[in-house]
Amino acid sequence: MDAFLQDLRYALRQLRRSPGFALTAVLTLTMAIGANVVVFGVVNALVLHSLPVPEANRVYSIQPKGVAISYPNYVDIRDRNKTFSGVSVVRIARIGLDVSGSARPVWGYEVSGNYFEMLGVKPVLGRFFAPAEDTKINGEPYVVLSYNCWKTQFGGDPGVAGRTVRVNKHPYVVLGVAPKGFNGTERFIWPEVWVPIHNEPQIEGYNWINYRGAYNAWVVARLKPGVTPQQANADLSNIAGQLSNQYPDADKGLDLHLAQPGFLGDMLGGPLHGFLLGVMLLAGLVLLAACANLGGLFAAHVSDRAREIGIRIAIGSSRRRILRQLVTETACLSLLGGVISACLAAGLLHALTMWRPQTDFPVQLLVEPDGFVYMFAALLSLATGLLFGIIPARQIWDTDPNQVLKASGTSGAALRRFSLRDILLAVQIALCCLLVTASFVALRGLQRTLNMPLGIRPEGVTVASMDTHLAGYEHSGEIQKRLLDAVRQIPGIEGATLSNSMPLGVNQSETSVYPPGTTSFTASNQAFTANYYEVSPGYFAVAGTRLLAGRDFTDHDDEKSPGVAIVNETFAKRLFGTVDVVGKPYPDGPDHKFLIVGVVESGKYGTLTEDRAPVVYWPIAQRGNSDTVLLVRSHRSSAEMIPAVRNAIASVDPALPIFSLTTWTDVLSLVTFPARAATIALGVLGALAMMLAVTGIFGMASYTVSKRMRELGIRVALGAQNKHVLRAALGRVVLLLGIGSVAGLVLGAAASRVLASIVYQASAADPWVIVAVAVTMGLIGLASAAIPAGRALSAEPARLLHDE
Repeated sequence: MDAFLQDLRYALRQLRRSPGFALTAVLTLTMAIGANVVVFGVVNALVLHSLPVPEANRVYSIQPKGVAISYPNYVDIRDRNKTFSGVSVVRIARIGLDVSGSARPVWGYEVSGNYFEMLGVKPVLGRFFAPAEDTKINGEPYVVLSYNCWKTQFGGDPGVAGRTVRVNKHPYVVLGVAPKGFNGTERFIWPEVWVPIHNEPQIEGYNWINYRGAYNAWVVARLKPGVTPQQANADLSNIAGQLSNQYPDADKGLDLHLAQPGFLGDMLGGPLHGFLLGVMLLAGLVLLAACANLGGLFAAHVSDRAREIGIRIAIGSSRRRILRQLVTETACLSLLGGVISACLAAGLLHALTMWRPQTDFPVQLLVEPDGFVYMFAALLSLATGLLFGIIPARQIWDTDPNQVLKASGTSGAALRRFSLRDILLAVQIALCCLLVTASFVALRGLQRTLNMPLGIRPEGVTVASMDTHLAGYEHSGEIQKRLLDAVRQIPGIEGATLSNSMPLGVNQSETSVYPPGTTSFTASNQAFTANYYEVSPGYFAVAGTRLLAGRDFTDHDDEKSPGVAIVNETFAKRLFGTVDVVGKPYPDGPDHKFLIVGVVESGKYGTLTEDRAPVVYWPIAQRGNSDTVLLVRSHRSSAEMIPAVRNAIASVDPALPIFSLTTWTDVLSLVTFPARAATIALGVLGALAMMLAVTGIFGMASYTVSKRMRELGIRVALGAQNKHVLRAALGRVVLLLGIGSVAGLVLGAAASRVLASIVYQASAADPWVIVAVAVTMGLIGLASAAIPAGRALSAEPARLLHDE
């Protein structure tokens, strides 16, 4: 311990004597370790952390090829399986919660009565509803509150259990409060209430619970003790085969399998895990570049202390003791950098937790750091310190005290040999170039994402989303017409329209499409499924969707007129093989047909990365959907339009709950979030890598010039031109910059598969990316070497030789 304390005191004195070196090392470590701690904090919270339920490793999602399952299929899975101790069903829904006389729109879960029992969750207050209380349609009027809803809407009232509130205008009894931090099995969705799923007619306004073709719920199950996922998958495969044979109209070709819960199973889980793994690898490269930077910096620092080290060896100090002393210095630096980076990472992770996207969907990423994150920061700091601390070991073992004490300085020949510092600098530049390449690939991906044809023009459109059913309107047509008339009175608008949902919005619906001439309307005979939208006249002009052929809907397309439809190009080509389909009918059932009256351009409807999808539009007056989206196009600013639309809605019914009122561009922020997140993450890592490259090249160039000033003075005295002086002083640095940049571009091309898991349409071979990387690396080289080059050119032979 005495020896350790002695080494520690000496290390602190040495660092105090070299403040520039210490500050550079700490800043470098802070950037590199901080980036890795932030990424690990996200991975720890979203991937490594178990769900907030007992024995979470036995809880799985059950999915078909998509995500959702119908309620009758859930019942069959629950009753026929042999491998699950419990199976429950979940559906997210918009709910109007009236606590104090006015309905507030919230998101909630409709769940089966065994939901809480299956997950093993205990209430903070009151109790949860039981399986026997979820058996009849609109049976038991019970609601369970989330911990956050209890705190914010009820003030944390300890007597809330038994209190009556109104849910969609119906009286419901509060049974209990869920524990803090519990939000179900999906990590990013935070519901505020839970209600029995058999009450869904009161919640949603229509009854789908007995319709086997309504694939609109998620199924979660818990494995029996001792049962493996492989056994459960075999059991599910057997059940899927039975259902496919028993119900071919709805379940033909049904496939069931287990998936990890948390991010809608395979739908978002796979892409998210790939994204986080890719970012973690790139963050590790930043740390590796920092270690290379610090290794070179520390090797130069040790070279400057060669005389001190030679004297210590000469007077009897062991080389092992000297190495231990140097490792102590690096450990002090790395721990200090680790503490600062951990504090910064905690702040960034807290900010990410508090962030909410501009959407009415209840999205939140809970990534607050815990003990594992801080432990990771400490271990990473120690490992980094040891890694770059042992790099000068060879220098210490090769030090000859006799030669060091006799030598007056470092020879030019020694400087001309490639050393470990040169290799480290080349590695650092290569890693920097790779990360800069990833950053520009992300920028190109974001550019493609934002500029891709969407089939809509969201700029200048204000969007208000609501559900007339939540305000007690049984027939939506009249209130929707009044809302549209009120909004059209706003001065300065170009147009206003209605829709049941929006392209690229959260609420998407599908319908089966059958080929002309079909008489058997079963799942095996359908041509394909298509997204559908129910819109009012003028929708395409307001949405900015081009009408290619035919006509728009009119006010005469109501419930009294024959059914009409407008389809997109993809729908027309897939069903008829041509876009010339105006005037052609297609069947929707045994006794019903739609007449196609128009064709519009195709666009994006579910995700930005989807292939071209078929879409059909129907007149909202012929359908009677309570889901209501007001779209208003105007040249006026959003600051003017949002309150104007709010006032117009309030003039019709001030009690009508509005789910969201914002610009259409803000609504799309959730869809573009993956591309923006990738660009920000890779941009930050690229910026850190560039900063490390600048410090590394600057340090190498400055060190080389400082050691060769006498030689440069002699060259100038003998008549060397400026270009010859620069070549002698910085030629090696320029060579290393070129070698590292070429290697980085090659690595970038080889890493395209990793980049593809992070960035849409990633390609490091994009000519614009290559040019941008080459220019950036050139600018980094110029910025780094400018000061050392100026110092080399300002060499005064007379003064240098006189000083020597």
